[in-house]
Amino acid sequence: MLKEFLLPPGSLILASLALLFLFRRRPGAGRAILLAATACLYLLSTPYVASLLIRSLQWYPPIVPGGGPPAEAIVVLSAGRDRHVPMFGGDTIDSLSLERLRFAARLQRASGLPLLVSGGPPPRPGGLPMAALMAEALAQDFGLETRWREEASTNTAENALLSARLLAEVPIRKVYVVTHAWHLPRAMMAFRATGLEAIPAPSSHAVSQRVTAEALLPNARALSDSAYALHEWIGMGWYAASYGFRPARRPDGPAG
Repeated sequence: MLKEFLLPPGSLILASLALLFLFRRRPGAGRAILLAATACLYLLSTPYVASLLIRSLQWYPPIVPGGGPPAEAIVVLSAGRDRHVPMFGGDTIDSLSLERLRFAARLQRASGLPLLVSGGPPPRPGGLPMAALMAEALAQDFGLETRWREEASTNTAENALLSARLLAEVPIRKVYVVTHAWHLPRAMMAFRATGLEAIPAPSSHAVSQRVTAEALLPNARALSDSAYALHEWIGMGWYAASYGFRPARRPDGPAG
Protein backbone atom coordinates (compact mmCIF):
# COMPACT_ATOMS: atom_id res chain seq x y z
CA MET A 1 0.00 0.00 0.00
CA LEU A 2 2.80 2.44 0.88
CA LYS A 3 4.58 2.08 -2.46
CA GLU A 4 1.46 3.25 -4.33
CA PHE A 5 1.89 6.65 -2.67
CA LEU A 6 5.68 6.78 -3.08
CA LEU A 7 5.57 6.24 -6.84
CA PRO A 8 3.78 8.12 -9.61
CA PRO A 9 0.96 8.83 -10.02
CA GLY A 10 0.21 8.38 -6.29
CA SER A 11 3.05 10.65 -5.18
CA LEU A 12 1.89 13.36 -7.58
CA ILE A 13 -1.68 13.06 -6.29
CA LEU A 14 -0.38 13.57 -2.74
CA ALA A 15 1.52 16.64 -3.92
CA SER A 16 -1.68 17.99 -5.45
CA LEU A 17 -3.58 17.46 -2.20
CA ALA A 18 -0.86 19.35 -0.33
CA LEU A 19 -1.52 22.29 -2.62
CA LEU A 20 -5.05 22.63 -1.27
CA PHE A 21 -3.61 23.56 2.11
CA LEU A 22 -0.55 25.47 0.99
CA PHE A 23 -2.30 27.80 -1.44
CA ARG A 24 -4.29 29.30 1.43
CA ARG A 25 -1.45 29.66 3.91
CA ARG A 26 1.68 29.87 1.73
CA PRO A 27 0.80 30.66 -1.88
CA GLY A 28 4.46 30.82 -2.92
CA ALA A 29 5.22 27.32 -1.68
CA GLY A 30 2.00 26.08 -3.24
CA ARG A 31 2.96 27.41 -6.65
CA ALA A 32 6.43 25.86 -6.36
CA ILE A 33 4.99 22.44 -5.56
CA LEU A 34 2.47 22.77 -8.39
CA LEU A 35 5.21 23.55 -10.89
CA ALA A 36 7.44 20.74 -9.60
CA ALA A 37 4.62 18.17 -9.64
CA THR A 38 3.55 19.20 -13.13
CA ALA A 39 7.12 19.02 -14.42
CA CYS A 40 7.65 15.58 -12.84
CA LEU A 41 4.38 14.28 -14.25
CA TYR A 42 5.30 15.48 -17.73
CA LEU A 43 8.87 14.17 -17.69
CA LEU A 44 7.96 10.77 -16.24
CA SER A 45 5.20 10.43 -18.84
CA THR A 46 7.50 10.89 -21.84
CA PRO A 47 8.90 7.83 -23.63
CA TYR A 48 12.36 9.42 -23.68
CA VAL A 49 12.66 9.82 -19.89
CA ALA A 50 10.94 6.47 -19.25
CA SER A 51 13.48 4.81 -21.55
CA LEU A 52 16.38 6.42 -19.68
CA LEU A 53 15.02 5.17 -16.35
CA ILE A 54 14.32 1.64 -17.57
CA ARG A 55 17.67 1.34 -19.34
CA SER A 56 19.48 2.52 -16.20
CA LEU A 57 18.50 -0.87 -14.74
CA GLN A 58 19.46 -3.02 -17.72
CA TRP A 59 22.77 -4.14 -16.27
CA TYR A 60 22.83 -7.65 -17.64
CA PRO A 61 23.17 -8.49 -21.34
CA PRO A 62 20.74 -10.76 -23.15
CA ILE A 63 21.65 -14.43 -23.36
CA VAL A 64 20.99 -16.61 -26.37
CA PRO A 65 19.08 -19.79 -25.44
CA GLY A 66 21.54 -22.64 -25.70
CA GLY A 67 24.54 -20.32 -25.65
CA GLY A 68 24.65 -19.21 -22.01
CA PRO A 69 26.77 -20.58 -19.17
CA PRO A 70 25.83 -24.03 -17.81
CA ALA A 71 23.19 -24.26 -15.08
CA GLU A 72 21.08 -26.89 -13.33
CA ALA A 73 17.60 -25.32 -13.40
CA ILE A 74 15.56 -22.35 -14.60
CA VAL A 75 13.74 -20.15 -12.07
CA VAL A 76 10.99 -17.92 -13.46
CA LEU A 77 9.71 -15.05 -11.32
CA SER A 78 6.08 -13.98 -11.50
CA ALA A 79 4.91 -10.44 -12.21
CA GLY A 80 1.15 -10.03 -11.82
CA ARG A 81 -2.24 -11.45 -12.67
CA ASP A 82 -5.29 -10.37 -14.66
CA ARG A 83 -8.40 -11.02 -12.60
CA HIS A 84 -11.75 -12.46 -13.67
CA VAL A 85 -10.88 -13.00 -17.33
CA PRO A 86 -13.92 -14.70 -18.93
CA MET A 87 -11.93 -16.30 -21.76
CA PHE A 88 -9.78 -18.14 -19.21
CA GLY A 89 -12.53 -18.89 -16.70
CA GLY A 90 -11.02 -16.76 -13.94
CA ASP A 91 -7.62 -15.32 -13.12
CA THR A 92 -4.69 -15.69 -15.49
CA ILE A 93 -1.15 -14.36 -15.77
CA ASP A 94 -0.65 -10.78 -16.95
CA SER A 95 1.37 -9.70 -19.99
CA LEU A 96 4.58 -9.23 -17.97
CA SER A 97 4.41 -12.75 -16.55
CA LEU A 98 3.70 -14.08 -20.05
CA GLU A 99 6.81 -12.37 -21.43
CA ARG A 100 8.90 -14.06 -18.76
CA LEU A 101 7.35 -17.46 -19.42
CA ARG A 102 7.85 -17.12 -23.15
CA PHE A 103 11.58 -16.59 -22.78
CA ALA A 104 11.83 -19.30 -20.10
CA ALA A 105 10.17 -21.72 -22.53
CA ARG A 106 12.77 -20.93 -25.21
CA LEU A 107 15.55 -21.33 -22.66
CA GLN A 108 14.14 -24.65 -21.46
CA ARG A 109 13.80 -26.08 -24.96
CA ALA A 110 17.37 -25.10 -25.77
CA SER A 111 18.85 -26.42 -22.51
CA GLY A 112 16.51 -29.18 -21.35
CA LEU A 113 16.74 -27.84 -17.79
CA PRO A 114 13.87 -28.30 -15.29
CA LEU A 115 11.63 -25.32 -14.54
CA LEU A 116 10.75 -23.73 -11.21
CA VAL A 117 8.03 -21.06 -11.15
CA SER A 118 7.84 -18.67 -8.21
CA GLY A 119 4.85 -16.59 -7.22
CA GLY A 120 2.76 -16.48 -4.11
CA PRO A 121 -0.71 -16.68 -2.69
CA PRO A 122 -3.85 -15.28 -4.35
CA PRO A 123 -5.30 -11.91 -3.29
CA ARG A 124 -8.51 -13.58 -2.11
CA PRO A 125 -9.49 -16.96 -0.58
CA GLY A 126 -10.12 -19.71 -3.08
CA GLY A 127 -7.90 -18.26 -5.80
CA LEU A 128 -4.84 -19.88 -7.32
CA PRO A 129 -1.28 -18.85 -6.45
CA MET A 130 0.71 -17.14 -9.18
CA ALA A 131 2.95 -20.20 -9.47
CA ALA A 132 -0.08 -22.36 -10.26
CA LEU A 133 -1.25 -19.93 -12.95
CA MET A 134 2.26 -19.88 -14.43
CA ALA A 135 2.51 -23.68 -14.45
CA GLU A 136 -0.89 -23.83 -16.13
CA ALA A 137 0.24 -21.40 -18.83
CA LEU A 138 3.48 -23.31 -19.41
CA ALA A 139 1.53 -26.54 -19.87
CA GLN A 140 -1.33 -25.22 -21.99
CA ASP A 141 0.43 -22.55 -24.06
CA PHE A 142 3.96 -23.95 -24.36
CA GLY A 143 3.52 -27.69 -23.73
CA LEU A 144 6.10 -27.68 -20.93
CA GLU A 145 6.08 -29.36 -17.54
CA THR A 146 6.93 -27.45 -14.37
CA ARG A 147 9.16 -29.40 -11.97
CA TRP A 148 8.73 -27.16 -8.90
CA ARG A 149 6.16 -24.56 -7.84
CA GLU A 150 7.01 -22.04 -5.12
CA GLU A 151 3.59 -20.73 -4.06
CA ALA A 152 4.16 -18.81 -0.81
CA SER A 153 6.27 -15.76 -1.71
CA THR A 154 4.86 -12.24 -1.64
CA ASN A 155 7.87 -10.29 -2.95
CA THR A 156 11.16 -10.74 -4.79
CA ALA A 157 13.15 -11.43 -1.61
CA GLU A 158 10.78 -14.27 -0.73
CA ASN A 159 10.88 -15.52 -4.33
CA ALA A 160 14.60 -16.04 -3.84
CA LEU A 161 14.56 -17.43 -0.30
CA LEU A 162 11.74 -19.93 -0.82
CA SER A 163 12.97 -21.03 -4.24
CA ALA A 164 16.42 -21.66 -2.75
CA ARG A 165 14.85 -23.84 -0.05
CA LEU A 166 13.06 -25.96 -2.66
CA LEU A 167 16.21 -26.35 -4.73
CA ALA A 168 18.35 -27.19 -1.69
CA GLU A 169 16.37 -30.43 -1.30
CA VAL A 170 17.63 -31.71 -4.67
CA PRO A 171 20.32 -30.21 -4.26
CA ILE A 172 20.68 -27.58 -6.98
CA ARG A 173 22.90 -24.52 -6.65
CA LYS A 174 23.34 -23.00 -10.12
CA VAL A 175 20.26 -21.54 -11.79
CA TYR A 176 19.10 -19.19 -14.48
CA VAL A 177 16.88 -16.43 -13.06
CA VAL A 178 14.34 -15.29 -15.65
CA THR A 179 12.65 -11.92 -15.26
CA HIS A 180 12.63 -8.56 -17.00
CA ALA A 181 15.99 -6.84 -17.43
CA TRP A 182 14.86 -3.90 -15.26
CA HIS A 183 13.91 -6.29 -12.43
CA LEU A 184 17.13 -8.31 -12.48
CA PRO A 185 19.37 -6.03 -10.35
CA ARG A 186 17.03 -6.39 -7.37
CA ALA A 187 16.36 -10.06 -8.10
CA MET A 188 20.09 -10.82 -8.25
CA MET A 189 20.60 -9.09 -4.88
CA ALA A 190 18.02 -11.44 -3.38
CA PHE A 191 19.10 -14.67 -5.07
CA ARG A 192 22.80 -14.24 -4.40
CA ALA A 193 22.04 -13.57 -0.74
CA THR A 194 20.61 -17.11 -0.52
CA GLY A 195 23.91 -18.65 -1.62
CA LEU A 196 22.60 -19.76 -5.00
CA GLU A 197 24.83 -19.20 -8.00
CA ALA A 198 22.34 -17.14 -9.98
CA ILE A 199 22.79 -16.42 -13.69
CA PRO A 200 20.76 -13.43 -14.92
CA ALA A 201 18.53 -14.29 -17.88
CA PRO A 202 16.61 -11.17 -18.94
CA SER A 203 13.34 -11.92 -20.71
CA SER A 204 13.31 -8.62 -22.59
CA HIS A 205 15.39 -5.49 -23.11
CA ALA A 206 14.14 -1.97 -23.80
CA VAL A 207 15.78 -0.19 -26.72
CA SER A 208 17.13 3.34 -26.49
CA GLN A 209 14.86 6.25 -27.43
CA ARG A 210 16.11 9.00 -29.66
CA VAL A 211 15.09 12.58 -28.87
CA THR A 212 12.19 13.07 -31.26
CA ALA A 213 8.91 14.94 -31.04
CA GLU A 214 7.07 11.67 -30.46
CA ALA A 215 9.47 10.65 -27.67
CA LEU A 216 8.66 13.90 -25.84
CA LEU A 217 4.89 13.46 -26.02
CA PRO A 218 3.49 12.12 -22.72
CA ASN A 219 1.53 8.88 -22.59
CA ALA A 220 0.26 6.43 -19.98
CA ARG A 221 2.61 3.59 -20.99
CA ALA A 222 5.67 5.76 -20.42
CA LEU A 223 4.40 6.81 -16.98
CA SER A 224 3.90 3.14 -16.10
CA ASP A 225 7.45 2.29 -17.23
CA SER A 226 8.84 5.18 -15.16
CA ALA A 227 6.97 3.88 -12.12
CA TYR A 228 8.45 0.39 -12.62
CA ALA A 229 11.97 1.83 -12.79
CA LEU A 230 11.57 4.05 -9.72
CA HIS A 231 10.09 1.11 -7.83
CA GLU A 232 13.19 -0.96 -8.59
CA TRP A 233 15.65 1.73 -7.48
CA ILE A 234 13.72 2.32 -4.25
CA GLY A 235 13.41 -1.45 -3.78
CA MET A 236 17.15 -2.01 -4.03
CA GLY A 237 17.74 0.59 -1.35
CA TRP A 238 15.05 -0.96 0.82
CA TYR A 239 16.49 -4.47 0.43
CA ALA A 240 19.96 -3.27 1.39
CA ALA A 241 18.61 -1.46 4.47
CA SER A 242 15.95 -3.89 5.71
CA TYR A 243 17.23 -7.33 4.65
CA GLY A 244 20.92 -6.55 4.83
CA PHE A 245 21.45 -7.68 1.24
CA ARG A 246 24.68 -6.50 -0.31
CA PRO A 247 24.03 -3.61 -2.69
CA ALA A 248 23.75 -4.70 -6.27
CA ARG A 249 26.90 -4.12 -8.31
CA ARG A 250 26.66 -3.28 -11.96
CA PRO A 251 28.81 -5.55 -14.16
CA ASP A 252 31.58 -3.90 -16.14
CA GLY A 253 30.27 -2.36 -19.33
CA PRO A 254 26.71 -1.16 -19.88
CA ALA A 255 24.20 -3.67 -21.21
CA GLY A 256 21.33 -1.28 -21.88
